[in-house]
Amino acid sequence: MRDFIYERKDAVFTPTTWAGSPWAEGLQHGGPVNALFALAAEEAAQASGLQVVRLTVDLIRPVPRIPLALSWQFTRQGRRLANVEAELRQPETEGLISRAQIVLLRPQEEAAPNTRTAPPDLGRPDDVAAIEFIPKAVQSQVPPGFHMSFSVRLGQDDAGPAAWITTPLDLLPGTPMSPLQRSAAVADLTFALCQQALLKAQGQARDAWGPPSINVDTTLYWERPPVGDWFGFRPTLVTQQQGIGVIDAGMSDSQGRIGRSVQSTLIQAA
Repeated sequence: MRDFIYERKDAVFTPTTWAGSPWAEGLQHGGPVNALFALAAEEAAQASGLQVVRLTVDLIRPVPRIPLALSWQFTRQGRRLANVEAELRQPETEGLISRAQIVLLRPQEEAAPNTRTAPPDLGRPDDVAAIEFIPKAVQSQVPPGFHMSFSVRLGQDDAGPAAWITTPLDLLPGTPMSPLQRSAAVADLTFALCQQALLKAQGQARDAWGPPSINVDTTLYWERPPVGDWFGFRPTLVTQQQGIGVIDAGMSDSQGRIGRSVQSTLIQAA
């Protein structure tokens, strides 16, 4: 059995060490939280017969590494469109930890795809070089967790810098993450990945990354269902003004573009 992030009993998810955050021993990484909300989105999609198109996760507070109850409900359900709200709460106190908004749409199989305005595809993971996302010298200085599981590749082509990422972890014991869940999980790293890809393209050392940043939200748009285990991010907008950062990145899988990831971040003082 492969390593997994959570154990599930009904709607309560108990985190393992693999859910941990680099910021503190008692916190969860945002990636597994994204994966749980992607699971909720898939459950709602299955119940409605629609397709997951958007997921917005708001990290209201640091997520403690404790069991969390996941719930979701339709706020609007139609034949072609549905809106869903999902929440993670402490089971005993029902204190709100994080919430998400989900949009589901009905695809039209007969509609011809329009790719005239799509940006260039990212390529394939094998086209770019592997790196240590967390250098060995730093690994002993941060708590164990989800961040220790990544395989990352950074590269550049005619369209600019890009990054590929995957994690081998299962979400639950014996239950691999679906491509949607995995893409949501690694998308928590959108800002960090794009920053590192840009630094590499500029020939700067990775320790020039600057002050650490914490994303406070993630919005994902899927133009089609993702496939595979590797997901690529190409920055189209990276800004930092007065300690506030915004990143907009195109997302790809091994077959090409799948959508975009948008985050706002709080830049920590040096």
